[in-house]
Amino acid sequence: MSQTIPEITQKYIGDQSLEKFAKTIGIDASRQMVWYWKEGKQVPSIMTLFRVMGSATSTTEAKAWARECINSLQAQAGMEFEDTLDKEVERRR
Repeated sequence: MSQTIPEITQKYIGDQSLEKFAKTIGIDASRQMVWYWKEGKQVPSIMTLFRVMGSATSTTEAKAWARECINSLQAQAGMEFEDTLDKEVERRR
């Protein structure tokens, strides 16, 4: 099972401040927004993650963070789709 967004975010923040991490991602993100991601209060949108990956000012680590978050979201969406499909198949039986 893939890591969650908070787990991934905590891993990449490490011992740096939330403000410093927000600056490394290369988009206009606040320390508070990073806190929401780290605590699981919100999930960065797929567009936000793509913006980080495409930003000329985001660090290599920030791009790796975004890539891992995208992979996590894709895995989660796949599981949710499979759960929904399984429920629908069971309903039709």
